[in-house]
Amino acid sequence: MRLTGRKTVALLWMFLVVYTSQSIAQTARTAPAPSLADGSFIWQRLDVQASSEIADLLRQQYDQSRKTGTIPGYRLQLYFGSGVQARSHAERVRADFNALYPDTRIYLIFKSPDFIVRAGDFRTKSDALRVLKSLSAGFANAFIVSDEIAFPGLGIQAEIKN
Repeated sequence: MRLTGRKTVALLWMFLVVYTSQSIAQTARTAPAPSLADGSFIWQRLDVQASSEIADLLRQQYDQSRKTGTIPGYRLQLYFGSGVQARSHAERVRADFNALYPDTRIYLIFKSPDFIVRAGDFRTKSDALRVLKSLSAGFANAFIVSDEIAFPGLGIQAEIKN
């Protein structure tokens, strides 16, 4: 099937319109990086090109995290249960995990009527997955959960939360 002259010109014209619009869409547009006066942000030491709204959101998140002492992250959930023996079983799971992994923080959480045992303060899901894969067979039912983790640099002991 041969294309006539008009069809060829129309096809070429459509190709040019699509091609040039895609190349224009790929052109980088950068705004000057806002200056952060207090110097407490790591972003100030990096060459980040962002709008002032992004800098304001980062500042708000940083301030909120400092107030609460937590940031969004991940933990491994080792146990979840309720009932008469739930507390003793949760404490046993906590002790078993602590014996095998003494350097990992472990949390015994009580949310009425459930007892939950969670371990670790992982900033990324891949960090949590790496530890999950290395767990022994005694924790075969462990899984990753999204949680508020301890702000880096703060020492928090194992605790029971209400």
